[in-house]
Amino acid sequence: MSDRNTKREIKKLLDEIERLKKLAYRDELTGLYNRHGLKNTLAKFVGEIRKSKETKERRESVFIKDIAIVVFDIDDFKKLNDTYGHPAGDEVLRFFADIIGKNIRDIDLGARWGGEEILVALVGANEEDVYRVADRIKDDVKKSRFEFKGEEARFTVSGGVSKFDETKDLEENIEKADKALYEAKRSGKNKIIKFSDL
Repeated sequence: MSDRNTKREIKKLLDEIERLKKLAYRDELTGLYNRHGLKNTLAKFVGEIRKSKETKERRESVFIKDIAIVVFDIDDFKKLNDTYGHPAGDEVLRFFADIIGKNIRDIDLGARWGGEEILVALVGANEEDVYRVADRIKDDVKKSRFEFKGEEARFTVSGGVSKFDETKDLEENIEKADKALYEAKRSGKNKIIKFSDL
């Protein structure tokens, strides 16, 4: 086998590895991270924050000191699916993921956590920062018109926000944001609520 063929084969293998990594880390429908991808990527950031608190010198040299999260849920998603069908529900999820992508930075993480629930982690942000971004996303969703097969529909989202506590595991951190999300849903939907306000 010539050097050119060997290089071509290596390139094909590297491309295939990248494709498989993307499948392992990304939600096929929305293009956001999936649970596995979010957990692994977030763990790296959390590890850096933990290390930054080990010594004073390390603390001063670290750029990322905080993470805050929001758990979004599409309001009345079942009703959307029942009214327009499951393909419309898929389109709503894609549409929502696009709005999120326009409102977060490349370093931030957006993930389809399950069903219509989407988790966003803002790297280097505190609870107030993520609240402002989440509120902007909520407002952008409400203003947007979603069209499916010629029919126009609107939808809203609710969210629960919390500061990420690096001394706790991911599930415990998400539980705080989920409590705030539950309160947003219970108190009327189309709201963003901070865990610290509960």
